Amino acid sequence: MANQRLDLRMSQQLVMTPQLRMAIKLLQMNSLDLQSFVQQEMLENPFLSNDEGSTEVLSEARDKNAERDYEDDKISNDFAEDTGLDAGWDSMYDSGGTPDKSTGSTGAGNNFDGDSSDWEKNAVSEQTLKDHLNEQLGLSTNEPALRFLGQYIIDAIDDSGYISLDFAASSEQLGVETSKMYEALNLIQTFDPVGVGSRTLAECLGLQMKAEGTYDEAAQVVLANLDLLAKRDLGKLAKIAGVNTDEIQEVCERITQLTPKPGLKYGSDVSTNVIPDLIVDRDSEGKWRAELNAEAMPKILLNDAFDIKGRTKDDNNYISEKMTRAQWLLKSLEQRARTIYKVGNALLEVQAGFFEHGVEHLQPLTLKTVAEKVEVHESTVSRVTNGKFMQTPMGVFELKYFFSSAIGTTGGRVEVASESVKAMIKRIIKDENPQRPYSDEKLVGLLKKEGIDVARRTVAKYREAIGIPPTSQRRVRL
Repeated sequence: MANQRLDLRMSQQLVMTPQLRMAIKLLQMNSLDLQSFVQQEMLENPFLSNDEGSTEVLSEARDKNAERDYEDDKISNDFAEDTGLDAGWDSMYDSGGTPDKSTGSTGAGNNFDGDSSDWEKNAVSEQTLKDHLNEQLGLSTNEPALRFLGQYIIDAIDDSGYISLDFAASSEQLGVETSKMYEALNLIQTFDPVGVGSRTLAECLGLQMKAEGTYDEAAQVVLANLDLLAKRDLGKLAKIAGVNTDEIQEVCERITQLTPKPGLKYGSDVSTNVIPDLIVDRDSEGKWRAELNAEAMPKILLNDAFDIKGRTKDDNNYISEKMTRAQWLLKSLEQRARTIYKVGNALLEVQAGFFEHGVEHLQPLTLKTVAEKVEVHESTVSRVTNGKFMQTPMGVFELKYFFSSAIGTTGGRVEVASESVKAMIKRIIKDENPQRPYSDEKLVGLLKKEGIDVARRTVAKYREAIGIPPTSQRRVRL
């Protein structure tokens, strides 16, 4: 018979306290979800009150002198170090890839609480048109600038699938060539639903006819004269197209069966109601600074004047529980605001070139780099950069936009953003002698003189990506 023994063993495990779960969930919520959650908490907790005219609860997040030491706190900067909580998050942008939005934007679908509260469920919401387009964009290109501009254009597409955007003004604001903007638009116009990204009804219908192979000369005439189609003036349309009435009637019937608003098959997009968490502008010294947007920060106060005398033990337990939850909510909101503020300004520091000169000056950036600057875990940065927005003079961008992939060079450096190398190649070729254009090998040498040591195949790849033909096709023979 085996002997029974009593042994003592030591082990470590992560204990998910309710306070820790609250901190994690608040950090990954966007501003709209946060406002809804806080409103619900105020309805259920008598120790929370709304103060529309006050921002003092969260003002400490911008006051460096008021920063507390959270190293020994339960809600520390390391609250997500356990990789079990961060599956799929730690290296989300390290390779420059696009996150898989099918899993949502709040942490790979993990449910930390295990209860049935509506705000904690991971139910799949109705997919919006922008969600659908973003998924296709992520699968269509690995080029950072094109992906950036594609997202910028998608944000301007309305629920019907149309876009109203001044491309010339936008390209000037973003510091890119207008042709690059149209390249991104042309890419989006190949996405499903067919016709999305159109600027006019005629363009929308034309894209659909091209997709089905019926975009002939007669169709072009009808689409250029939709007013005559509305009047059913088939005789005039037939005369302009140079075909008989029966043929033009057949074309008109095909057109009337197309979808004039292709985007309506998807759910309404709430991104038009995005509230930026940070507002970027220059300070008095001309430096770019990010400040918390007071409109995005819940304005709540702790109501601690609750009389608990003469109450039963159960009443006192209830009151104690609610008071503790209220205190932790305020503390978690302060932590959330502070972290967003730090991450936002860290992005400004790294991407100063973007704000000065445009998208072509994006620097390579990973979660790890920002995490080290802010002194938090990578998963914390991941949560902060998803669903949080920054209002800039060039428009409103999600924080994750500013993560750009780096290229590996033959010298072992990974400090050069791929978009910067493409810009250099374009500049060098622009100044070349058209009768003696540079070969890819020559471009390698010229780039090396500028401190960029890349392989010839990398130069060829980037040259093709920006639409520049090889040497033989660029040579001008007199």
